[in-house]
Amino acid sequence: MRRMMLAAVLMLAGPAWGQAPPALREAVVANETDRSLQELFIFRPGAGQEGPDRLGPNVLPPRASLRVALGRTRDCAFEVRATFEGGDEMRRRVDLCRNPRVAFADTGPRREVEVVNQADQGLRELYLATPGARPAGRAPEAGWGPDRLGSETVSAGDSLRLRLRNLSGCVFDLRAVFADGTEEVRERQDVCRVPRLAFGDSGLPLREVTVTNQGRRTLRELYARAADGAADRNAWGSDRLGSSMVEPRSEFRLRLRGAGCAWDLRAVFDDDREEVRRGLDACAAPAVSFGRPVAGEGGSRQVTLVNGFSHPVERAFVSPAESDDWGPDVLGDAVLAPGARQVVRVEGGCQADLRIVFDNRSAEERRGVDICAASTIALRPGWTLEERPGPAAEAGGPEKAALQPGSVRLRNAAALPVVELYADPAGAAQRGPDRLGRTVLGAGESLDFTPPDDLPPGPGRCQADLTAVFRDGREWRLPAADLCTGQELVLQ
Repeated sequence: MRRMMLAAVLMLAGPAWGQAPPALREAVVANETDRSLQELFIFRPGAGQEGPDRLGPNVLPPRASLRVALGRTRDCAFEVRATFEGGDEMRRRVDLCRNPRVAFADTGPRREVEVVNQADQGLRELYLATPGARPAGRAPEAGWGPDRLGSETVSAGDSLRLRLRNLSGCVFDLRAVFADGTEEVRERQDVCRVPRLAFGDSGLPLREVTVTNQGRRTLRELYARAADGAADRNAWGSDRLGSSMVEPRSEFRLRLRGAGCAWDLRAVFDDDREEVRRGLDACAAPAVSFGRPVAGEGGSRQVTLVNGFSHPVERAFVSPAESDDWGPDVLGDAVLAPGARQVVRVEGGCQADLRIVFDNRSAEERRGVDICAASTIALRPGWTLEERPGPAAEAGGPEKAALQPGSVRLRNAAALPVVELYADPAGAAQRGPDRLGRTVLGAGESLDFTPPDDLPPGPGRCQADLTAVFRDGREWRLPAADLCTGQELVLQ
């Protein structure tokens, strides 16, 4: 009786008895295009919802792949939808039990065109449509498809090489949208015969105006409009600086394309203060200045400190030459690493004293620096006294440090900075390391240079082949130079 009851139970439970649990399913998604894959959805065919974006906040770069875990399931059939940079979509229906790899690749011919912006403002969008494909009676922007520039923009006067994917045929209608929202439409353009797409009315004169920021605040935005072209006095269009800014005492080349010479310009500084110049004659006077002293800033100036030492500078003091107090640390919480540079703001006139403190607590000073004539100060060996001066020396100001035997002073008498310096054993077949590292020897600057430690020891340790490379690639060479003479070598 018991055997019969057990057999009945086994018969009823037979289909599920001993059945394996669902397998762990995954998809290997491969992006074989040259665009970033921005959204990815994997779902069962016929599902009412596609579920979450499997990439989350990330993207799948070109030529990359990604494993996507789908959990335990007995399902094999899935649908995959991918959205790429520019808005294009691709779909795949796959059997992940047979092959877990899902590849997305561009199909059809690839055409490369050059997009040229001849306008005076940025080109932010570009659309292509097959002639006749745009529906009649709809909004002007309907039927154009995705923006072919994607995340790119074409600045005024610049060009961009653009690949056109998944397009058949050669003749298209083109629509360009500029930064101020104005549009330009070209119909039936043959991109195979003429792969250069130029936008902006090249028949109108193009003028350049030099905009100078003479103030002490950063110029954040710049607007321009034809003086007689705007009925709305508040309509300024787009910011002509784009992502750029004009720092104090800096310039910006503004491109203006139009039939007339008279332009209105509006500048906005980083403190939201505005200045407007109306009726600028860009033909007769192609230059304009903005900026005035700001209340509360007094005589503050910007100075760039460049660390040419091998030790980090932890503290820096720049005080007026007539002051007895060094004042606050102008670096604040920052540390100036070797080869790094830092812009600091200092108070007072043009004559200033400098003091720097290294990470090993040693310090160096320099007095009577004209920060108006040289707003960039290179801190490097030889820029200050070898020893800290006593009170008598400080009263008259320090003299230039005397060059000691066992080294040479390299003076750059050229108009360009030296960007590389090599000192190699005399007659060496190959060059060794760049002795300047991350710094440069500016035009008119000097550097006290001792024989590097890696030169061969012995009587010939002072002999080296010296090579200086200027920023334009030109080289200055001095074979078998004696680096221990205590003399000055002029690089030019």
